[in-house]
Amino acid sequence: MKKYIFLSLSFLLFISCNYKEEETFTQRASERTVNSLNSYKEILENDNYWLLTYYPEQYKVGYWVYPYQPEIFATDKDFPKAHRSIGGYNFLIKLKDGKVAASSEVSYTNTEETSFFSYDITEGPTLSFDTFNNVLHHFRFVSSSFPNARGGETDFIILKYENDTFTLRGRTSNNIMTLKKFTGNRETFLNKIRENSKALLYKGLLPINVGGTEVILKLFPSYRQLTFIYNNNQKYIQSAFIITEKGIKLYEPIKINGVTFEEFYFNDTKTALVSADGSITSNFVTSPITLSSNAAYITFDTYNASEKAMNIFNKAKKAVENSKDKSYTLLNYIRLVTFMGNDQEQAAGIHGYIAEKNNLDNTSSIYYEMDFVGMANSSNEKQLEILIKDMPTIGDNTYKNSLFYYREAERLFLDLAKAGPYKTSVYNDNYTYLISVKDPDIWFLVYIP
Repeated sequence: MKKYIFLSLSFLLFISCNYKEEETFTQRASERTVNSLNSYKEILENDNYWLLTYYPEQYKVGYWVYPYQPEIFATDKDFPKAHRSIGGYNFLIKLKDGKVAASSEVSYTNTEETSFFSYDITEGPTLSFDTFNNVLHHFRFVSSSFPNARGGETDFIILKYENDTFTLRGRTSNNIMTLKKFTGNRETFLNKIRENSKALLYKGLLPINVGGTEVILKLFPSYRQLTFIYNNNQKYIQSAFIITEKGIKLYEPIKINGVTFEEFYFNDTKTALVSADGSITSNFVTSPITLSSNAAYITFDTYNASEKAMNIFNKAKKAVENSKDKSYTLLNYIRLVTFMGNDQEQAAGIHGYIAEKNNLDNTSSIYYEMDFVGMANSSNEKQLEILIKDMPTIGDNTYKNSLFYYREAERLFLDLAKAGPYKTSVYNDNYTYLISVKDPDIWFLVYIP
C-alpha cells in the first residue's frame, strides 16, 4: 500500500513540474518600459520636426441632429453624442534637450513657441508637455467662454513606433493621435493646411451612392466633422477629421456596404471631395450667403421679418427683460460678420446686443462663431444651414456661468438655427430673404452691404 502511495505522489510531482512556465522576459516590466523610453528618446530628439495629429476631446450632441434631424429621435434625450466633436488639428514640433519648439495651423502666424517638455512613465512611456506653451496648450485655455477649456491634452502615452510614426494615446481623453516624422518645409505646410481649411468654409456636400445606397453627407467645416446618414435616416456615423495637404482624413476608417472611407482628396479645382481610390465624388454645395468684415444685418421689425420670426425674437426679448433685475432688454438686430476666430484667422460670427432699458446706448454683445453651410436639396434651390459653434446646453456649466441675460439672448440664435434650413430669395442688390424650408411663414431679410 505504501508503495502505491509513493508512486502516486511521484506522478503528481512530475505533472506539477510540467505545468511550470518559463519566464518570457528576462527583464521586469518597469525595466522594459524604461528601455523603451530611452530608445524613443533617441529617435525623437534627432533634430527633425514631427507632425502631431491632435484630437482634443469634446463630447457633444451631433451638430447634424439638433435642429436638422429631430424627427429621427423621439426626444432630445435620445440625440446621439460624438467624441472629438471639434475636430483634429496639425501641430509641428521639434524636441531637443528638454525643450520643445511648436507651431500650428491654429495659430495666426507660423511663429514657433518654445517651452519645456519631459519624459515620464505612467501607464507606459509618456511624453509630457507640462510647462505652459501658447501653441501646444491652445485647447487647454480656460476663459469665460470655455470655463472647462476644450479638451486639450498635455500627456501622451507612446503605444508603439513603426514606419517613422509614433502612435500616441491622450492620457486624459484616450484619443489616438500620431507623431510622424516630418520632412517638408514647416511654414509651407502650415500655410497649405490653412488654405485647405478655408476651401471648406461655407461648403456642404451632395449625397453619394455607396453600393446602391444613397448616403447623405453632412459637413461641419470649421469644427471638422463629417456625418454619413443613410437607410432612410436610420443609420448615421459622425466622424472628426483633420485637414491634410490633399484634403481631409477621418479619425478612423468608416465602412458602409463594404466600402471603407478613410481619406477624401480635393479635386483639381477644389469643387469636390473625392474618395482616396477615386471611385466616389461628392461636389461641394456653397452657401448662397457668405460673410465678410463688412457686416451684414438681420433686423426684427414688421418690414424685415415675418410675424413668426418676430415671435421668435420677442420670446427672447421678453426672457431677457424678465431675467434677474429686469433692467436689460434685447436690441432688435443681429450682426453677421467675420472676425479672428478661436482656431483660425478668419471665422464667421453671429452677434446679438443687450442694452440697459434706461440707456440704450449702453450695450454689450453676445456672439458665437458659426458656419453658413450650403444645403443639398432635390428642388435645386439655393439653401443654407446655420451651424453655431460652442452653444452651451441648458444646465451645463458654461450655461450656468453665463451672465443671466446672455443665457436668454443666445436662445434667439439657437431658435433661428432650429428653424432652418433656409432657402434664399434675392430681393435686391442688398437684401436677401431667408425662408424656412420647414415653415415658410418664418422668414426674414438679411441686409448685405
